[in-house]
Amino acid sequence: MTVRCAGAKVRKGDSNALLRRASELDAEMVLMDAGMVCGVDHLDSAVFHARRAFERGTNASNTLGMEVILYASGERQISKAKKKMGLHQETAKVAVVVLGPEDVDQVLDDLDLERDDSLLECSLEKAAAFGIERKELETVGEEMLTDLVMEKVAFVEILKR
Repeated sequence: MTVRCAGAKVRKGDSNALLRRASELDAEMVLMDAGMVCGVDHLDSAVFHARRAFERGTNASNTLGMEVILYASGERQISKAKKKMGLHQETAKVAVVVLGPEDVDQVLDDLDLERDDSLLECSLEKAAAFGIERKELETVGEEMLTDLVMEKVAFVEILKR
């Protein structure tokens, strides 16, 4: 399964207006702070685990979108997940994840956003902000950065129990 997602820049302070516009659309989507996203595989994994949680009845939230944010954050608590991955006034880069059949480019157009997928790429700075420690990187190597993040995503299932 490949998630239809994209990165886009937003002006700081515009996140509330963006969330309002998104809520007015019929498209099922999740908006996250792209400054915490470590690659498309990170988003793929979060969506996979969130959908599976709903299928199994082990979801911690009431909506698929919030469950995706929970998994993407690598956190057990929804409040921590929202703080870590959610949009806030300082958000300048957004990750748009389309969960329904809608075309991601059409959703971006409807949200008046310009696509920039480079914003989703993993970096040492993002990994540090995400909570990956230097010792972890030294143990497995920087080339495994995205895998470390995806490990934290998968670990949410265990943390929720």
